[in-house]
Amino acid sequence: MEDDTATARTLLATLANDPDPHTQTAWSAPARQTATAIREHLINATQHRHTTVTFTELHRWRRDLDTTLDHLATTDPALWRHWQYPGTWLDSLLRLRSLIAHVLAKAYWNETDQVAYAEMDIPRYLWGAR
Repeated sequence: MEDDTATARTLLATLANDPDPHTQTAWSAPARQTATAIREHLINATQHRHTTVTFTELHRWRRDLDTTLDHLATTDPALWRHWQYPGTWLDSLLRLRSLIAHVLAKAYWNETDQVAYAEMDIPRYLWGAR
């Protein structure tokens, strides 16, 4: 169980990727702040061996990612299109938002206040059922 928890936290932290250093700093600043906040929470959760994340925290991450990504898309659509390719930092943040949305919806319907990292089926949400 601890291995699944650690793996989930690591995958989530990896997806909370900072923008590429060559990206326009002003344009990418909101994405950097959002990714850093999520990643720091996950690193702290790892250090303290937390096995769950609150529904409220997941909801805040989703809201912050929605706001950040909408801002990037509308502020400079050309840069958005430039970075919206598989394997880029923007792709990672888009996948993270999608994954959090799935986990959040499941927690909502199950009326769960705490979501276990080990129960997040991250590969399924990222790559689909095989």
